[in-house]
Amino acid sequence: MILTELTDPIKKELDQVERAIAFALKSENQIIQQMVEYLSHSSGKRIRPALAILSAKYCGKVTPETISLGASLEMLHVATLIHDDIIDNSPIRRKQKTLNFKWGNEISVLMGDYVFASSFYLMAKNLPKDVLSRLADTTNTICRGEISETNHRFNVNLTLDEYYNVVREKTASLFAASCQTGALLAGGDSAKVDCLYRFGLGIGMAFQIIDDTLDFVGKQSKVGKPVMSDLREGKLTLPVLYCLEKGTIVEKRKIKTMILRKVKTKSDLKFLSLILKKYGAIELSVKKAKDLVGKAKSSLDGLNDGRDKNDLLKFANFLIQRDF
Repeated sequence: MILTELTDPIKKELDQVERAIAFALKSENQIIQQMVEYLSHSSGKRIRPALAILSAKYCGKVTPETISLGASLEMLHVATLIHDDIIDNSPIRRKQKTLNFKWGNEISVLMGDYVFASSFYLMAKNLPKDVLSRLADTTNTICRGEISETNHRFNVNLTLDEYYNVVREKTASLFAASCQTGALLAGGDSAKVDCLYRFGLGIGMAFQIIDDTLDFVGKQSKVGKPVMSDLREGKLTLPVLYCLEKGTIVEKRKIKTMILRKVKTKSDLKFLSLILKKYGAIELSVKKAKDLVGKAKSSLDGLNDGRDKNDLLKFANFLIQRDF
């Protein structure tokens, strides 16, 4: 399944979102504008604006406010990525150097703040209070998830519940809010809004779990960043947690020792690859993602069928079939 096939029906709206982002971030400050243009060369999949637009179409129609919402959601997401890359000391994002590797940490932190501020300015200027309130709550949740994830680095005693909570807060909450606020702006009733919120939360959880598997089995040319980067940064993700759950005492001790080492050797990574394969940790993680998508799709069962609903379901399927 190709992403462009899914976004073709809303290409016009996504193009409007792109223009709204460019206008919101435009600055007379030369260095800011250089960074804005640099970011535009590595634009992501635009999944969150797409979900907001598809949810709006399902509940009514896309309006100029929906476009502002889509742009705000994407800028909010980009701001978190900029700060993530600084924290992780990441050299590559979306197949090009990160801002921090090109301009340094200090100015990149401020650029992340600039994108955050621009996102909220656009929200406050164009969106009703109830939508703005939900997005503010979501931003708070995302920041809480980011703090928890950073606090859990190199935590070899991380539990599955703690991992899922980080995923829910850091990633899935914005997917949920994208569907929820898109539906709200289009005048969706409370039942539809709630169903779409649960749909977004489920596919957001699955999206992050698939990301975590691609960190081990994805190709750098497609994923856009070095593989096994999470492990090198001390982040314990679902495949590793499955290995810690199923491994022998000796294997668990070796995995924990490896995680606690700041620098991973080739033999460390080879050992972990063998353990992942031995316990089918990647397959188990993909199965978990598929289960989450199945439950997410079932949350729409009580809603009316139609092309717009089918587009949402196809989007959910794409998120677990992708290889980037």
